[in-house]
Formats: sequence, C-alpha cells, structure tokens
Amino acid sequence: MPAEPIRALIPLPEDKTGLLTRLVEGLDQAALHWLSGYTAGLAARGEAPVREATPLVALEAAPQLTIVFGSQTGNAKRIAENLARDAETAGLAVRLVRADAYPLRELKSERLLYIVISTQGDGDPPDDARGFVEYLASKRAPRLEELKFAVLGLGDSSYAKFCAIGAQLDTRLAELGATRLLARADADVEIERIAKPWLQNALGGARELLKLAASPARATVTPLRPVRPTVLWTRERPFAAEVLANQRISASGSAKDIRHIELSLGDSGLSYEPGDALGVWPSNPPQLVDAILTLLKLDPQTIVTHEEQTLPLRDWLL
Repeated sequence: MPAEPIRALIPLPEDKTGLLTRLVEGLDQAALHWLSGYTAGLAARGEAPVREATPLVALEAAPQLTIVFGSQTGNAKRIAENLARDAETAGLAVRLVRADAYPLRELKSERLLYIVISTQGDGDPPDDARGFVEYLASKRAPRLEELKFAVLGLGDSSYAKFCAIGAQLDTRLAELGATRLLARADADVEIERIAKPWLQNALGGARELLKLAASPARATVTPLRPVRPTVLWTRERPFAAEVLANQRISASGSAKDIRHIELSLGDSGLSYEPGDALGVWPSNPPQLVDAILTLLKLDPQTIVTHEEQTLPLRDWLL
C-alpha cells in the first residue's frame, strides 16, 4: 500500500506522530495503560493538555519507588499490592511491576527498589520471576551503586532451602554495589507476622528517602497502574462469591471428585485470569456446629484467642 493512504489513517500531524513515537519508546505495560487512560479521559471531556500542565519530563524525573514481585500462589503479589497502595496513599510516586514484565534495561537507572518474592520447592523462583532472577545472577547485570533496595522473601520453613531466592537476590544486589535500605525479612507460612513490620519499615524508609510525605503536588499524581476498586478484598477480608455452578465432571465410577465450579464476582472489582491462584474460605453448617457444641457440652460464647484474634468459640467453629 502506498505511504500516503497509511498516513491518512493516522489522525495526527506528522510532527506530533514523531513526538508520540519518542514518548512511548521504552515504556512498560503499566505506563502505557496509564497513558492510554489519561488521553482517553481528555478525549471524553473534550479537553487538551494545557501548556501549564506538569510536563512529562518532570514526571519521568521525579524520584519513585519501584516494587517488583514474583509470586506463585498470589501471596507475594498481594503483599506487594498492599505496599504499593500504602505508598500511594502516603503521596509517593510508585510503580508496581510483576517480575516477568519488568524492563530489565531500566534496572541501572533505578534509585529505590523493593522486591517481594517467594521461593518454591527446592529453592526455585516463581515461574513469573525466573528471567528476572537469572538476569540478576548473570554477568549482564549492571553495577548498581546508586540503588537502594530491600527484599522480602516468602517461603515454607519445612523445606531445606527456605526463602532461598529472596536471600539470593538480597546478596546479589549488594554484590552489584547497591545499598541495603532494610535488612532482608523471611516470612514463613504465617506471613503477616513477618510481613507486617517489614511493610511498615519499608514504607517509612521510602517516605524518608523520597522526601515526598509533605508534597501535596506529588500526592495527586495519577499512579502508573490500573485503578483498583474502593473496597480492597484481601486474604484477611475475602469476598463472599455466589456459587453459580457446581457440576461434577469426573466419571461416575471414578474415585476422584473433580468439579466444574463457576463463581460470581459481581461488582467486587475483582478479575480472574488463567494462572491466578484462588483461595477458598469454606464455612461449616451452623446446625453441625451447634450439634458439636451440645454433644461436648461447650459454651458457644466462650472467648477464644487464636493468632492474635479473639472470637467466641462458636464463631471459630463456623
């Protein structure tokens, strides 16, 4: 096809097309999503950016916190998202990136990097972090004298190489000349006991380093990530999903009970994609709980404390 008809399909002046090409060059997926949403919003309001608006170069130059996560079952992702949300609330410029989506060429220009990563099996990285871990371990990794970092490792202490990947990355970043902002933390299956204080220290360190806590202008910058729903559903606050279908799909004579289950996410703001981990919190039938309490002659209102949470006995049994 001749060049001129192709040009006619682009509703931009020729000089603006060149500017647009240079603007998007090197941007990661999160930044491109933000840019598309920003321009769509302007189009919907019939507005164009005014000259007095904050120039793009100023946004690029602003110091920011980058959070990279590698997650197999979703725990590292959840913790990284919580940290990013708290950092945004505190007025910090923050970028949240899954390890396999992180542009490795940008590592040498990072100034503040937090890594939340799990260890699988016999000291293996999560599937979505293999490339990131291999790159850092290789001779291709750049010197990082200007980088400050912190690592939170997740794992299971019943395995010999507990949190080995977090330890490996923590050591390697220091070898590359980066400065450890916080001591590495290793979280066992009771994640929150270690993760909660680490997150608090990580947020405090970022606020002090970036010096953005008292900057209202920065606090209003739109984050380079998709907007989350106002209500955030977490492991501690799960969404009550309606079961739309529960159909057995294994053969009638099979010893296995394999089912096709459909859940309604309603207006929760949640989304589910192949490969995501789904946690299910079942509840026991009230009639069964009451029968057990009666049989054992237990007071259902007896207060029981477990893992720093206090509830009546009946609530625990439910």
